[in-house]
Amino acid sequence: MATDLIAWTKLIAFADHPVLAKCEIAAFRYRVLHVAARVTRGGRQMRLRIDKAWRWAAAIATGWGRLRTAFG
Repeated sequence: MATDLIAWTKLIAFADHPVLAKCEIAAFRYRVLHVAARVTRGGRQMRLRIDKAWRWAAAIATGWGRLRTAFG
């Protein structure tokens, strides 16, 4: 089940980032799932707070928005 969830996440969130969409599970865990980030709520909004110095920060923020749009 976890493998299917990761596959769907890669398909929906990272379709325009082929490096993240086609990487192996271990690399995906390191690049996306093990990122030090925080989801905050305030002013009727949810925000993803992530370190801008992280190499894939922009891709992760875009993917977060896509997942929120798809399932929100």
